[in-house]
Amino acid sequence: MLDRAFDVAQHLERLQSLGATSANLDPLRIYRQRELLRILLRDVLRLAPLAQLLAEQNDLAEACLIFTERMVNPDQALTIVALGKFGGREIGYGADLDVLFVGEETRAAQSLIATVGQSSAEGRLAPLDARLRPDGEKGPLVCSLETFRTYYESRAQFWELQSLTRARAISGPLRFEFEALAREIWRAAGGRSDLMRQIESMLIRIANERGSGNDFFDFKTGIGGMIEGEFLVQALQMRSRIWEPNFFSAVKKLAAKKVVERRDAISLQDAYTFLRTCESVLRRWQHRSVSTLPVTRDEEERFARRMNFATIDEFRAPYGKARETIHSLRTRYLVE
Repeated sequence: MLDRAFDVAQHLERLQSLGATSANLDPLRIYRQRELLRILLRDVLRLAPLAQLLAEQNDLAEACLIFTERMVNPDQALTIVALGKFGGREIGYGADLDVLFVGEETRAAQSLIATVGQSSAEGRLAPLDARLRPDGEKGPLVCSLETFRTYYESRAQFWELQSLTRARAISGPLRFEFEALAREIWRAAGGRSDLMRQIESMLIRIANERGSGNDFFDFKTGIGGMIEGEFLVQALQMRSRIWEPNFFSAVKKLAAKKVVERRDAISLQDAYTFLRTCESVLRRWQHRSVSTLPVTRDEEERFARRMNFATIDEFRAPYGKARETIHSLRTRYLVE
C-alpha cells in the first residue's frame, strides 16, 4: 500500500526473493528504483512527515548495501560503519553513503565499492564514500580496531572526533567493538576545554570553503543553516555525553535531560525540518545533491510551489525565521 513503510529487515526479506547475483544486480536496482518512487510519492502527496521519509530512504539504502555485501563477501568478515546522515538514519535524495571499513579485508571492501558503483539501464545503487577513514584518501581503505584507536588518540583532527557522533556499525563481526571504541573516544573529546572553540572554527571553515558567496542562498552552510543546527546539537551532545546518531532523536533527548528548554527544542526541530524540506524538494527533482536555493526567478517560483507556497515572496519570511531561530539558539547555548 502507498502509506506503508518498510524497515531494513523487511527490505532484506524481500530482496532475498529477487534472484539478484553479484554478476547481475539489475533486480536489486529495479527494486530500489521502485521503492524510491513509493517514497517520492509519499513525499509529494505529504502522506508522511519528513523524518519518516528520511528514515525510509535510509533503511532502503542500508538494506541494499547489506544485501550486496552478503553477495560479494559471503564470509562477512568485513565490518561496515555508517557515518554522517547515513549513520543518523536520515539520508536524503541523491546522497552518497559515508562509511568506514573495519578489519583486515581490503580486497572485500574494494570489491564492495566497485560492485555498488556499477550502473546499468536500471540505474545504480547509492555510491559509497569512504574518505572519512583515518588519513582520508591517503590512508588505508580498511583499518584494524587498534589502528582506529591509535589514529583517534594521536593525530585525528577535532572534526573527525566530532563525526563519531553519528557513527553506527551496521554489519560485520567487529561492529560492537567499534561502537564501544567510538563512544569512548567521543566522550573523551566532549570533555575538551576547547570544545566550543573547535566547533566554532569548523563552522567558519565550512562556510568559507563550501559557501557560494551569497549567504541567503546557502541554506546548508550559511549562518543559521542546516550545518549550524547540526553542530549545535552535536556540541550539546558531546558536552552532555548524550550519544544518539539521529538528529531528531538527539534533540528530544537533550530536551528530556533539560540540556535545552523544551520550547527551544521544538523551535529547533521545526526550523531544521523546514530547511531539510527545502533540501529534499530541491534534491528530489533530479535525485542529486543540492546545497543552495535556486537563483533565477523561474526556478524560484517553481521551488516555492513545490514547497507549498504561492510565490517565492511568501517563502522568504518562514525561511528567514527558520535560519534566525537556528542561529539565535546556537548563540544562546554555545557562545561562551
